[in-house]
Amino acid sequence: MDQRQLFLRDVLTVLFKRKAFILVFLILVFGVVLVGNYLWPPAYESIAKVRLIRGRTTSQPDPTVVHSEAGMLMMQLSREDVYSEIDLIYANDVLAKVVDQLELSSAMQRGTGPVQLAVRGFRELEYALRLKRRPDPRQQAIDALEESIEVKADDKKYVLEIRCRLGDAQLAHDVLVALLEAYRQKHVDVFDQPGSAAFFEEQVARVTGELVEAQHKLEAFRGEHQVVSLEAEKELLLSQYTEARKLLLQLTESQEAAQQAASGKSDQVLIATLSGKTENTVVTELQLRLLELLLERNRITENLGPKHPQVVAILNEIDRAAERLSEAIEATRATTQAKITDLQRRIEELNKLEGELGDLQRTAETTADTLVYYTEKREEAIVADAMRDKQISSIRVVENPTVAVNPVSPRKLVNLFIALVVGIVGGVALAFFLEYLDHGLKTPEDVDYYLKVPPLASFFHSGRRQALNKDEAQRLSTMIDAVQEGAPNQLIEVTSAVSGEQSGPVAAALAKARAENPEWRVLYIDFAPRRAEGAVPKGLTDLAAGRADLEETLNQDGNLYVLSRGSEDCPGYLWESRGMQTALSDLRQRFDSIVLHTSPVRTSGDAINAARYADGVVIVVKADATRREVVNRALDVLRHAKGRILGAVLTERKRTIPGMVYRRI
Repeated sequence: MDQRQLFLRDVLTVLFKRKAFILVFLILVFGVVLVGNYLWPPAYESIAKVRLIRGRTTSQPDPTVVHSEAGMLMMQLSREDVYSEIDLIYANDVLAKVVDQLELSSAMQRGTGPVQLAVRGFRELEYALRLKRRPDPRQQAIDALEESIEVKADDKKYVLEIRCRLGDAQLAHDVLVALLEAYRQKHVDVFDQPGSAAFFEEQVARVTGELVEAQHKLEAFRGEHQVVSLEAEKELLLSQYTEARKLLLQLTESQEAAQQAASGKSDQVLIATLSGKTENTVVTELQLRLLELLLERNRITENLGPKHPQVVAILNEIDRAAERLSEAIEATRATTQAKITDLQRRIEELNKLEGELGDLQRTAETTADTLVYYTEKREEAIVADAMRDKQISSIRVVENPTVAVNPVSPRKLVNLFIALVVGIVGGVALAFFLEYLDHGLKTPEDVDYYLKVPPLASFFHSGRRQALNKDEAQRLSTMIDAVQEGAPNQLIEVTSAVSGEQSGPVAAALAKARAENPEWRVLYIDFAPRRAEGAVPKGLTDLAAGRADLEETLNQDGNLYVLSRGSEDCPGYLWESRGMQTALSDLRQRFDSIVLHTSPVRTSGDAINAARYADGVVIVVKADATRREVVNRALDVLRHAKGRILGAVLTERKRTIPGMVYRRI
């Protein structure tokens, strides 16, 4: 089902209706963030910047390359070089040096903020209950230091920005100073390690031997198994296999034809089968002989009759020929099946040889690629070792660590602004979600969309007053007359799906409104059960049962007459009785308009039974109270009883939008 179109009034209705919820949600989110701002420990950040430099000294500058102020020929750094420097900063031994130098094993755990104390208390509880193993304090400090450090790279300027965020500004500065020193030492150690050329030389020699061995095995395999003819042999075997399978199929068809011929059958299919050639000449000759006998039998049978001695003799010969053909087929089938088995075995062997050949080829190719890789690395290492004395790989600190004055977190104003936005947006979103879950009918548009019946009227709640005022009731009466659709609305039933929908006041007000017409005699039948003390006045049930006359049951107020339910219950059979039909017919003749109020559909069967006699049914729904599924089920029941639904009346609507705003939209 398509969603109902949403209007500005609907949006404002939800906002004003759920304003308390939205406000509470906003206060809750804002309060949590506000408290968190003061409970969360402050963090201070120290920043340093490092520039990566790689080059070699030169006495004769080349005008085509860039030179530094120190007289170095600058070499291009790759993206991988930059990010490898970041890995050096985060190296475990670098961080361990900082932890040991500054004795951070305990300093990283000294936070006194409420959150830190709570976290440490929770961890100590885990250790005490043996839910978690207590970690090494030194390694714990290293892990905490790694989390407090952030490195950003500028690939174009080859600059690393290193940030250290801790709860102590001075400690953050000291940590960053020690980190830069440990990183510089690590950098020198990494780029001052000769001997890589010898390593790659050993790898080249090893892989060369492996490649020679792999090529030898490949050539030996090719010579032993005649790899050149593998594909041709496999193709030939597959062709022979196909022919053998074809011959088996032909033999099967020939055997079936022999059996049919022996049984006396002779049709075009049989003749066509025996006329076909097979790969076996003996079988083919026997088929042709059997075919000649069948044709001869057909010829002489037409002239001599089936009992003639010549016909009997040729039938015997046909049986012998069919038997010889079957024997030849069985012998040929056995030979062919053995050939197929041998072909399958040979094809599997060839497939296995092809797999082994592929493995040997891949091994040789992989070994060759590895040799190329190590050869290139060896050449690079030789050049690097040759230039190591003249090459400089270093870092330059372009911005020294600073001692922060103000904390970088928590950002109280930003957090409060975000909390304000989240509180408002989240509250509104949850409000609309709750509204989505609410299946009550709120507006006439909801009645039209969900109930598929005309919204005859809708009335707002007005203090303690439950009944409709004069203007509202007159408007409802006019709407009922407007939806006649060619049928009179003399007898109007007013009911509801469940109790508490204010159907009684609506029905009474409707009757009074229709009685405003001086030319009409209007009858209001209140058929809903009432608790009464003393004697129960006689009413419609008494008229239907013949226990009372109409004059002694009516109460008159001008041209408005009132008729009660009666002194007894109204079982279902009473509605089907002739007395009830006669009573309602007599009332139709005496009154111009009749308003019949019945109990709710879900509480008794009166509403359903009355719907059969009514010209139209008006269902009353209390706004924001009854689920639309319940009302729809009640309408389905009334329609099943052949009731004509005029529309619905929505009562007890709440004014959620201020009147001034409501009138402007």
